[in-house]
Amino acid sequence: MLLIKNAKLYSPYDMGIKDILIAGNSIELIDEKIDLSIPNLEEIDAEGEIVHPGFIDGHVHAIGGGGEAGMLSRVPPLSERKIAEAGVTTVVGLLGTDGYTRTVRDLVSKVRGYREWGLSAYCLTGSYQIPTVTLTGDVADDIIWIDEVIGVKTAISDHRCSFPETKEILNLASKARLASLMSNKCGIVHIHVGADPRGIEQLFEIKEATIIPIKHFYPTHMEGHMDQCRMWMNLGGHVDLTCHSDTDKKAMELLELNEDLVTLSTDSNGSFPKWNADRSAVIGMGAGSISELDVYVKKMIDLGLDRTVAYKTVTENPARHMAFSKKGKLEKGMDADIVIRDGDRIRFVISSGRILVRDGVSKPSMYE
Repeated sequence: MLLIKNAKLYSPYDMGIKDILIAGNSIELIDEKIDLSIPNLEEIDAEGEIVHPGFIDGHVHAIGGGGEAGMLSRVPPLSERKIAEAGVTTVVGLLGTDGYTRTVRDLVSKVRGYREWGLSAYCLTGSYQIPTVTLTGDVADDIIWIDEVIGVKTAISDHRCSFPETKEILNLASKARLASLMSNKCGIVHIHVGADPRGIEQLFEIKEATIIPIKHFYPTHMEGHMDQCRMWMNLGGHVDLTCHSDTDKKAMELLELNEDLVTLSTDSNGSFPKWNADRSAVIGMGAGSISELDVYVKKMIDLGLDRTVAYKTVTENPARHMAFSKKGKLEKGMDADIVIRDGDRIRFVISSGRILVRDGVSKPSMYE
């Protein structure tokens, strides 16, 4: 058991000064004062420190992304230590442009390793390509039978994608929808949206022509399509923004429209290629970083956004949209996914009741 004392608690809502009792992997009690004398009870004094839910990053390249500039440009895998040290306790791994040399099998294996280390970790089947790459041979089977898989990934409006027809996206959505009902998972269609000005026009077509619930569509990299963001949100759709450039300011604009429909993610360990004018060659290469989630939350707070709303974009909101019913909030009965920070410094990270970061240092990985 673990007792956190004197916490300035954001659940993500401002709860004032509270004590938090953790038993096993969940929160047993939150109260103004908890005094216990129990063998093997560890106490953490968080006086003067902020305590909030562990962050959820719904878009990470767990086994690495990239490769657009040859094999040497492949981005390395994302380490579990970097995840925890960024205040992230839940990740969703996925494939990117490369569904050829990287496989769903490898992705699931990496996610299982994250879980063994102590993180909450999930993944998506699929990649940029159509026909969709899977582990079992079928999108619905992957979602239903593989515990870690919660949905499917595809890509639109990008010169590297397969340019799926609207009916192909609809077919993925129908499979994900049925699989979600059978497996009690979110069954999202996580859609990489590229720079093409058409953006998510195909999603608007599907919304207009069918009765598939809009909750199943999870368009990401939407910071480049702000008008469509507003239109999609007005229909009740959720948008995900990637942490780079002026995403903080764009997120704040959209949060004024609806603070429940916006999430942030990092695209960690995915490649950020810089293309020449006609996109015929890569002239520069960067990569996403998991640490950017904390950076951009802080940027929004520094710009005057209410701390609760900023935290919601990386806690309660992604938990709701990905149907993580025990995550995203610090309440009795919820998973004990907790960050304790001394100002900007992350001091403790607790995942399902296990301390992964203590006094700013994460526990070692297998080969460290």
